Amino acid sequence: MKIDKKTIDLLLKLNDDQLWSAISHVAKKSGSSTFSNMERPKDMSKIRALLSSLTDEQINQAIRAFKESKKND
Repeated sequence: MKIDKKTIDLLLKLNDDQLWSAISHVAKKSGSSTFSNMERPKDMSKIRALLSSLTDEQINQAIRAFKESKKND
């Protein structure tokens, strides 16, 4: 799955439970253990605001940083 602004905008159309499920799924598939014991926040508005404000360049920077951190594990 390519993650870009268009993908994020599609995800933002999901309800809160579906959005959290998608975030958790992507995190787990990428090998992140951060979400393994984390419950969905009651108020998803901050997550939605953050996601909606991301640019393609910021998304790409985050992906590159994540990949780089996985190399150093």
